[in-house]
Amino acid sequence: MLLKEIEDFDSYELKQSVEIYKSSFPTNETRPADKVVEMLENDKNYHLFISLSNNSVIGISLMYIFTFLGIGFLDYMAVIPNYQRKGIGNELFNFTLERFSSNISNGIGLLMEVQKENVPDLRESITRKNRIEFYLRVGAKILDGVDYLLPPLQHGFEAEEMYLMIRPLVKIPYLTKESVVQYVNALYSTIYQYENDDMLEKISQKLPSRIMLRDALM
Repeated sequence: MLLKEIEDFDSYELKQSVEIYKSSFPTNETRPADKVVEMLENDKNYHLFISLSNNSVIGISLMYIFTFLGIGFLDYMAVIPNYQRKGIGNELFNFTLERFSSNISNGIGLLMEVQKENVPDLRESITRKNRIEFYLRVGAKILDGVDYLLPPLQHGFEAEEMYLMIRPLVKIPYLTKESVVQYVNALYSTIYQYENDDMLEKISQKLPSRIMLRDALM
């Protein structure tokens, strides 16, 4: 298995990666694939890492680096079904984290948005819980008390409440309210081009001055 960054945006590997992106996530949680590719082509802070087996892409990881904040953002990560539960997601995540830490000095950590597990459908709830526990196993923490809202990515959908998690590079007990507001604002404006302040205000109003980092589900 080979892990690498895609830098040739006309390659067959990119086409394979786009197909994994489109097939792995629900419509209400994805931006149009052409917008993602356009961002990769035009913004040097946005990176696509892949896992290859027999010259085929079997996993993808999209990461954005907010250099001025010392923060990375794991935008999406997916492994195709036939290769899941084989440790590939763990290797891909660690590769992404290493690339983040090597690209930025004194980085704080890697942020991620993760769906909450409290949904009526039992199978979906288990899937979401397993995803949360995966990130907890690789060292990510839940930002306790942050009622994070994913902006509506497609017309007709509403904002979805999610966990905001971070995989810190060094041991830290908490984040300040000011820093979390900055992180969320950067995600909204850069990743989603969401310029309305309504959701940011809703989140920030409820934040304590210190946001503790929790390493387990309640």
